[in-house]
Amino acid sequence: MKKKFWMILMMAAVLALAGCGSDSESAEETDTAEAEDAAESSSDYVLYEDLTSTLVSLGEYKGIELAKTVAEVTDEDVQAEIDDIKKEYSDLVDVDREAQTGDVVVIDFTGYIDGETSDSLQGTETSVEIGSGSFLEDFENGLIGVTAGEDMEINMTFPKDYSEEVAGKDVTFEVYVYRVSEYQIADWSDEFVQENLDYDSIADMEASIREELEETAEEEAESNWQYELVYELLGASEFEIEDADIEAYIDELMSEYETYATMYSMELGDFLETYLGVTEEELREMFRETAKFRVQMTLAFHEIAEREGMEVSDDEYQEYLQSIADTYGYEDASDIETYYSPDLIREQLIQEKVIELICENAVDTAE
Repeated sequence: MKKKFWMILMMAAVLALAGCGSDSESAEETDTAEAEDAAESSSDYVLYEDLTSTLVSLGEYKGIELAKTVAEVTDEDVQAEIDDIKKEYSDLVDVDREAQTGDVVVIDFTGYIDGETSDSLQGTETSVEIGSGSFLEDFENGLIGVTAGEDMEINMTFPKDYSEEVAGKDVTFEVYVYRVSEYQIADWSDEFVQENLDYDSIADMEASIREELEETAEEEAESNWQYELVYELLGASEFEIEDADIEAYIDELMSEYETYATMYSMELGDFLETYLGVTEEELREMFRETAKFRVQMTLAFHEIAEREGMEVSDDEYQEYLQSIADTYGYEDASDIETYYSPDLIREQLIQEKVIELICENAVDTAE
């Protein structure tokens, strides 16, 4: 599980509200049938009282010692952000030279595995920015040094964790190169930055970007630290976990993709294959560890809340509801309860109280 996924676990209920109405107009226009469907979807969320698993013993949740590691922001990080900004104001210009990192190469390609190809291994007049990570690294690196009008081959092996169809298999791509282009900006000066980017100068922009990246690094470090603290707590606790609870949480996680599939008028399996390159079974398996984590977390957090006498007052509840309404543009905070039950919202609040308690009592050994 990714460390950063901790914040997704903590804020899942709140983030899901965005899908119900991002502004007051859309909230007001929701008709009765849509409201009933949304209210029914609230029941898809797993609550503490739904669980049949049990907490056998709870680890120590106060005084956990763990270092909070903040990633260093390098000059290369800042430059990468600047390069992305410059691209927005640049033109792609064809060049008569070998392709290098940062160039855009337009190609036809056909991949062969054991002499056979498929639609997923083919592309026509496809733009590939070398080094962008839009394609597999070995494929992009294989384009370094090509020139317009060239026919060439790229031999590589798909990663073992790639889609089941090709995972771990050797492939040969036959490639035709239409053109090689580079990003060129007509003007890059203090005056250009002032007029187009609302900075006083290039130096001011660089300093601002560094500050933003450092703030992001701090936020990610805090998020990761929170996850690691809870992971330590759960590792020191003992549970009896029922498969039915894990499956229920997997169903909850899958429901988001079912919603997206419906929006695209697609069957879930077709949507997952098209946009994620996985089957429904593969995605469910990918969610299994996360689902187990959430079962354990819910059990442990409720035990902590009970020991600490934590409750959600009506004032806290209304304040929280209003904060969500303000974030997502609801004129009436009570509209949120049309889509999400008060029990679900109160459970979110309890989780936030518990993680705050754990963090306040933890020891950052990096200090």
